Amino acid sequence: MQLTADEIDDVLYLTRVNEKEELLTFLNELASRNSSTPRAVLETSIDPENGNTAIHFCAANGLNALLQSLLETLKADQPSELINKRNESSNTPLHWAALNGHLEVCKLLVNAGADMWIRNSAGNLAIFEAERAGKDDVVAWLLEIGGTEKEKEGVQQEASAGADEEHIEIKMSAGETDSVDEAQDKLNQTSLNG
Repeated sequence: MQLTADEIDDVLYLTRVNEKEELLTFLNELASRNSSTPRAVLETSIDPENGNTAIHFCAANGLNALLQSLLETLKADQPSELINKRNESSNTPLHWAALNGHLEVCKLLVNAGADMWIRNSAGNLAIFEAERAGKDDVVAWLLEIGGTEKEKEGVQQEASAGADEEHIEIKMSAGETDSVDEAQDKLNQTSLNG
């Protein structure tokens, strides 16, 4: 089945603006017009410019209720490829949900078959994106469900190494910036002196 660019745009737009009922009705209409299923319509609705899907937009924006409905639409004997679909930056919906700290969306995605060990084009796991963004609850949950202690240790070491390699700057008072190491040294000095 092939959808027009306008039909794909409409599916993605209705997702972004969280118009659940209108989106579900539109998926059914497109399925009927194309002698197909709402699942096939949803799986075909991929932005040709950047590879984003309705699942990506639900994940990025924390649209729990809409995501639940779309996951119901995708249920079948075979898991849908949309759950782990990579966009042009190789980010899966789980990368976006983790980065934006949408814990409930992360849970829905993992329960639907999202693979937390997929790396994006920067070589990062979803858990690393969450850690970089300071989404501690997402990091803790992903570590909890993530696998063996060895895997957890590897992710924690990778995340720590990544922060050092990227020389992240932290905004301090009065416009000065420090690297993570310099900021940590200042915090340590403050706690020792204070």
